[in-house]
Amino acid sequence: MKVTPCIDPAPDFTGQTIVLPGAGGIANLGELCTDALITRYGLQRVAIVESKHLLPVAMVNAFDAKTPALTTAAEIYQAVNGASTLSVLQLRSCAVEGRRWAVAQELLRWAKDAGVAKFLVLASCSAHVKGDADLSEPSPLRALGAGINEWPELLPLGHSLSDAELGDAPGTANAARNLLRGSGLARPLLEVAAEPSSPSAFKPPSRVAPGVCCICAFTNETLDWRLPEQLLAAVCKYLSLPATELLRPPSWLLAQQAQIAPPVNNLHLW
Repeated sequence: MKVTPCIDPAPDFTGQTIVLPGAGGIANLGELCTDALITRYGLQRVAIVESKHLLPVAMVNAFDAKTPALTTAAEIYQAVNGASTLSVLQLRSCAVEGRRWAVAQELLRWAKDAGVAKFLVLASCSAHVKGDADLSEPSPLRALGAGINEWPELLPLGHSLSDAELGDAPGTANAARNLLRGSGLARPLLEVAAEPSSPSAFKPPSRVAPGVCCICAFTNETLDWRLPEQLLAAVCKYLSLPATELLRPPSWLLAQQAQIAPPVNNLHLW
């Protein structure tokens, strides 16, 4: 994986939590939320990421069609004025078929070399895995991975199941393996980052990077547009970001239009 800076001096990621989507998940929920973070806090592109395991993408600027700069498959955004330490890795492309775990390994190795403290993954989770206890809960959000005890307001994924049923505690890598469906890269990232000495570890163990935590939301292919706002609010609270007005990025409008548009020649616009 190659990370090419777009600014001088090159961005520093030491000790930072980097937010990224579970690219390729149901309804592109994670990508929509990361776009909203970029817009809401005025982040600017500071690096372009290239990987042979990601499908290539080149499109008009995702935030301003009048700006000549192209948007690519993977880019890192930061607040370059120093007002915030927020960093976002936006992934607009899915992994090549069968290469999700390779992408996860690449990302985590780079994170270790760059001194990143943690990845915070925003993901979707197929609503079909909900149990009776989930149906009675008001929030559709669930937490997984490192430091989930830092989110007392969020239930861990699999909270209604016993340790014996999950093979470990709720919210762990085993919970991700058993329950996290339709999450794109979220599950591979959690699996690859599992501690080798933990009962949640996957074989072969591969502890190559800092911790990975995930906030996921139960969803279907038809997105409930309250979910992106709820997920965004949870992220801002977790990262202690200042409260600002929600500015909907262009991708939200495009996704909403595609969701309500009729099929064309039996192919959906999404």
